[in-house]
Amino acid sequence: MKKQISFILALLLLVTLTACGSSDWSSYLAEETVSSVEEGSDVWVCISDMLRSLSIDSAVLPEFDSEIEASRLFRDSTLNYMCCKNYRKYAGNGDKLDDIEISGVGGEVIAAVPANEFEALMYKHFGGRVKLNHKSTSLFNYLKDENVYVPVTAPIDGGYDLDVSSIEETENTYRVSFTCTAGEYYADYFALLVKRDDGSLYFSLLMHG
Repeated sequence: MKKQISFILALLLLVTLTACGSSDWSSYLAEETVSSVEEGSDVWVCISDMLRSLSIDSAVLPEFDSEIEASRLFRDSTLNYMCCKNYRKYAGNGDKLDDIEISGVGGEVIAAVPANEFEALMYKHFGGRVKLNHKSTSLFNYLKDENVYVPVTAPIDGGYDLDVSSIEETENTYRVSFTCTAGEYYADYFALLVKRDDGSLYFSLLMHG
C-alpha cells in the first residue's frame, strides 16, 4: 500500500511540474480511471507485446517522456523485436539476401528488415511526429542503396522476463504497471500509452514504478 501511495504521489508531482508544458502525458495523467483491463484480453495481449520492443535482453529500460528520446533510445530494441517476431519473413527471401551480399556489404547476410517497415513500426509505437533519420545502430547496419537494416548478429530472443501486473484505462490512455526481470535483477516500471482515433496505441511515457 505504501508503495502504491508513493507512486501516485510521484505521478501527481509530475503533473504539477509539467502543467504548463506541452507534453501529452502531462495532461493525460490527470484523467480518471474508467476501467481495469482484463488479463488475457486483446488489449492486454497487444500492450504486453508492444512492451517487448523496449528491451533486447535487459531488465534495465531507459526512461523517456518524449518522442525524440524514444526514437533515439529504442532503434536497436525495435529492430531486434521485429527480427525475433518475423524472422522467417526477413530471413526467408534468399534471392534478396544474395543480392545484398553481392552488393558488397561484407560477410553473410542473415536477414534484411526494410527501412520503411521499421519506420512504420517506430511511428506506430512512439507517436510519429518526429522525423526518423535512417542510420546504422549498434546491432544493425543500415544499407542506404538497398534501404534495409541488416543485423550484425543473430536476433537476441530472451534474456529477460516481462510481467504485466495491471493495465488501467482512462478516456484517452492506458496506464500500465509491469516488472522486468533478468537473472536476480528486477525493476518495476510504469508506461503511459495514448489511444489514437483508429484504435492503435503509442507510448508517451516510461518511468520507474
